[in-house]
Amino acid sequence: MSQKDFIMKQLFLILLLYGTGAMSQNTAINIGVNTKNPGSRLTVNGSFAGDYKMVGDENRDIVLDDSNFYVAYRGYYGATFKLPKAISGPGNFKGRIYRIINNGIMQMGTIKITLEALGVEKIDAEGDVDYIVVPQGYYVELVSKGTTTGTTWELFKFMPHVGLGGYSEQFSKITIFKYEVPKNSSPQLKFTLSPPTVTDVAIPLGTGSIYLQQPTALFFHFSAGLSLINFFSPGDYYHFYRCELFINNTPTGIFQVVQEHSKSLQFNAYGTYYLPAGMHNVELRLSSWHDFGQPRNMTYGVLSLSLYGHM
Repeated sequence: MSQKDFIMKQLFLILLLYGTGAMSQNTAINIGVNTKNPGSRLTVNGSFAGDYKMVGDENRDIVLDDSNFYVAYRGYYGATFKLPKAISGPGNFKGRIYRIINNGIMQMGTIKITLEALGVEKIDAEGDVDYIVVPQGYYVELVSKGTTTGTTWELFKFMPHVGLGGYSEQFSKITIFKYEVPKNSSPQLKFTLSPPTVTDVAIPLGTGSIYLQQPTALFFHFSAGLSLINFFSPGDYYHFYRCELFINNTPTGIFQVVQEHSKSLQFNAYGTYYLPAGMHNVELRLSSWHDFGQPRNMTYGVLSLSLYGHM
């Protein structure tokens, strides 16, 4: 084989290999995640398609969109973030998550998270609200519920943040109230549930207050030990009892239901509740009933009460 033939053969092989590779590249199957029209071999839509963004005081009124996922504020005077309008049908962003952190330089630099469709939509933050406030040093996560009216977004994480690299899940403990009788002592504090007042009756000494300098999601844990003074007689109906935490005269949904089966009642319940800044009154309330109608008069003695908040 002459040198010329050898060179031509090598060029032919190179062109053949190049053409095969190009053909493979052009005919490769495109794959899409949450998109019908992928523009590359792998196109991802949804929350993770959004970028990390740092914003400051140059733009203090921001409408979030599908290009946002993790947004960090770093400024002096605060900002307003608006959650986008809900969409029905194609384009509905059910499950979309926004992560927002306030790395503000000054304590006055709070973030207000509200809605672009204010008045039509709400945020579910342990109650339907028009906005939430994120203080300096706090981190929140919100998720779209996929609905188009009412509570379209849900706040599912609200916590202190540490530095620029992450958030803290360490809690500080607040004792709101605590009471217990001495060992081997009879209860001195008594109260009665009498028809028709047998629902949501405040337990004596089971009240307190808490002041918050900034909006906070608190983890509450309460316990209550009660003694039945006038115990049921044989043949009486057994009662059911519900002890619930109320804040500002509003039930929190943090409760426990027990059935009477001895001369004492014990409640132990916990849960998370979001509170705005300011003073809040808290109390434990007791309700009683049985399967066949109104309960009779019952007198109770207070053995122990405690309520703790963790944040």
